[in-house]
Amino acid sequence: MNYHIPWAVINELLQTAESKSAKANSKQFGTQSLTVSQVGILLLLDKKGPMKVSDIAGGLAMINSNVSNICSRLEKAGLVVRNRLKDDQRVVNIGLTDAARCKMDDIKDRVKGFYKKIQENVSQKDIEDIYTGLVKLNKLFDMFFENLK
Repeated sequence: MNYHIPWAVINELLQTAESKSAKANSKQFGTQSLTVSQVGILLLLDKKGPMKVSDIAGGLAMINSNVSNICSRLEKAGLVVRNRLKDDQRVVNIGLTDAARCKMDDIKDRVKGFYKKIQENVSQKDIEDIYTGLVKLNKLFDMFFENLK
């Protein structure tokens, strides 16, 4: 079968899928008053330990200023703390508080439960097809950005 699918249609499908994914994820964390982005940052810090805003942004493919704003809200909620390095006061690491560490098991359980619900409703072949397509799409964007240099 050889037919042309306009890029605009693919882009619209991506936006719709991203929106639906965000809504589904937010239902998992609404009871904890956390957004999907906040959960992503908490999970990354739990996995890697204290990090600079730029490293968090790079790890989550986000913009530094957005990460900084989200971390400010997490700091007000008592879930992260900012610490300046003793040998270089310009560098600020963001790390989890004890209160956040207490919540991490529940957060990770909710994430696993969400993934399990998704996987219960799709075949392994479909998962592999989606994975392959997304890997190809990411490589396409990598080439696009490389050509901009």
